Amino acid sequence: MDLASIDLTDIEKIEHTGTTGGKDGDFKYFLTDAECSELIGLLHQVKLGSEADESKALSSGAVSDYTLYFTDGDTVTLRPGQFFKIEDTYYDFENYDELWDEFVKVGSAHQK
Repeated sequence: MDLASIDLTDIEKIEHTGTTGGKDGDFKYFLTDAECSELIGLLHQVKLGSEADESKALSSGAVSDYTLYFTDGDTVTLRPGQFFKIEDTYYDFENYDELWDEFVKVGSAHQK
C-alpha cells in the first residue's frame, strides 16, 4: 500500500484502538475530522523500507492501531511504531525518529 496515495476524501472514518500497556489501558474511539486530516498528512510523510521480520518487530507495552474505513467499503489497519505494520506485514519505518512524536499527538486528547 502506498501511504502517500491515501486521499482524505476517500476516507469515511478512522478508528483508533489499542492499549497503553497498563491496567485498564485499552481504548477505542473514532478520530475527529481534524484528527483524520492530521493522520493522513502524517501517513503521506512516512518512509517505509523493506519488510521486517515479524519476530523482530513485535513489541510489548503500548500498541496503537488505526483502521481506515474507505468510502468504497474497503478497510486497512495500520500500526505505526519502531516498525510500521500494514495489515499483517511489518516494514522498516525509516523516518520513525522524525515522525513518532507526531503520531503520539494524534488523538491523544481522547486518552486520559
